[in-house]
Amino acid sequence: MEFILEKATREDLDAILELGTSVNEEHVVPLLNAEGQQAIRIAFKSDIDKVKDPDIYSVIKASVGQDIVGYIGWREENYLGHLYVKTDYHGFGVAKQLVEAMTKMSGAKLIRVKASIYALGFYQKVGFKATSEELSINSIRYVPMELKVEHAPYKKTIGLTRTN
Repeated sequence: MEFILEKATREDLDAILELGTSVNEEHVVPLLNAEGQQAIRIAFKSDIDKVKDPDIYSVIKASVGQDIVGYIGWREENYLGHLYVKTDYHGFGVAKQLVEAMTKMSGAKLIRVKASIYALGFYQKVGFKATSEELSINSIRYVPMELKVEHAPYKKTIGLTRTN
């Protein structure tokens, strides 16, 4: 399957955030108790405004044709705050390629994430290691993880484009 990775533009943000909300509701929210469900919705909504600010978040999108099928967003150069892929595109390597693009663009030697219980297996598969047991804040369950990047490449100043 061919998909293109590139920096998200302001015009992409509504579609990206709708994608994140939809995937979050489908896969993450059902794994939490009622308190956690409410808390994650509030936290996600609060973080959305930060994702829209390019001074806070860097965002790369994955597209098939004109359809945005996934995105990754990070802040502080190495904190992965958002990684969402449309359900129909799970298993095609989209998320893995988004993580690889993030490591190249950010130049980070270490990437941190609070992995949702739903995504834990994926993060382990691509090399992230748990730094703690499962934790919970406001009944939102997650596992802190890190990925050590072997050879952090130089920081790119141009947009990324990759076809698979």
